[in-house]
Amino acid sequence: MPASPSPNVSLPPQEPLELWIPFGLRLIPLGFCALMLWQAADATWSFPPRHFPFFFGQWYVWIITPLHEAGHLLSMPFGRILMILGGSLWQVAIPLILAGVALRQRSYWTSVYTSLAGIHLVALNPYIYDAPYRSLPLLGGRKEGHDWYKLLVHWQSLDASEDLAMLAYVGGIFISLVGIIGGVLWTTLRSLRPQPEVPPQ
Repeated sequence: MPASPSPNVSLPPQEPLELWIPFGLRLIPLGFCALMLWQAADATWSFPPRHFPFFFGQWYVWIITPLHEAGHLLSMPFGRILMILGGSLWQVAIPLILAGVALRQRSYWTSVYTSLAGIHLVALNPYIYDAPYRSLPLLGGRKEGHDWYKLLVHWQSLDASEDLAMLAYVGGIFISLVGIIGGVLWTTLRSLRPQPEVPPQ
């Protein structure tokens, strides 16, 4: 059985490439999240929302929309209101669940999934704001299928759509920034921390 390394032995300095390549690779997903957050926040700040820029637009079509529609199906057994709410709920909940799993594993991906959850919440802003007007194009093309119109009418809170939309917008930006900043700090501290030398076998 190999002897454990002595805690008093000084560790050799890491080579620059050994230190900064993993650091740079970990920043790529965080940089992508920062770009998407900027595009989402900029496009959804006004109403009607501006044309979605490329990266956020592709993410919205291929990731957010399928999660939203799958959320309706997952929530069908729990009644009409939860089925309607399920689309918006699950599009935010799925990345949060992944962040929770990553957190239990103490994984760097916690920060990425947290940031994505915030971006998915920002994406709800124009949909909630549109509830009284039902002017945005919907899958299927039926105005009666507007989730947030049906929810807010049921809750007798249609006049609260603007406040709820702003809450989703500001809250989503805050959550996403927490993920990005936390990920950068985690990556920086991990890169600067000396790595223990592996004892010879």
